[in-house]
Amino acid sequence: MSNLAPAPGGLRFVQDLVNTAAGHRPDPLAGAGQARAWLRGALAAWSAATGSPAPAIELDDGDLPALRDHRELLRETLRARARPAPGADPRRRPEITARILLTSGPDGAVGYEPFESGWRAVRALTSAETLLAQARDHWPRLKVCAAPPCGACFYDASPNRSRVWHDTRTCGNIANLRASRARKRELT
Repeated sequence: MSNLAPAPGGLRFVQDLVNTAAGHRPDPLAGAGQARAWLRGALAAWSAATGSPAPAIELDDGDLPALRDHRELLRETLRARARPAPGADPRRRPEITARILLTSGPDGAVGYEPFESGWRAVRALTSAETLLAQARDHWPRLKVCAAPPCGACFYDASPNRSRVWHDTRTCGNIANLRASRARKRELT
């Protein structure tokens, strides 16, 4: 979704992956060719945002079902964090295992890259970026739009982290209009 402000740093890679299923457009993870094109663009944006070289990750048709499942797990995690289901135990989430290679340069700077291949490399990179975002307190600001048909993943830069829609004029307007009409019906 081109009208969304990117999340800071490498967190934009997580946002880019979740947004492959947002909106009303073909899923870029439906076929290997489209998935490779999406991944090239997403890794180039990640590289520009982090200043790190883009890792060489190759996807084939066998990677796509698991990659789509990982995307939906991320989306569900972001939604559940915003609106936990009644009686849900937030500690009962699937465990994700990802291997990352850490390197230390001559200047002491630590670099990281997936120590996996295929869809697992994407999972490793999203896991590393989630960990870094949690350490920087950026993770709570990554959200999924509350409008069900939308589902856009956005970064909430508001001072009090209170945004629930990616765009108040579109998704928020519909919800606010419905609420206003419901209040008017109650008064009559």
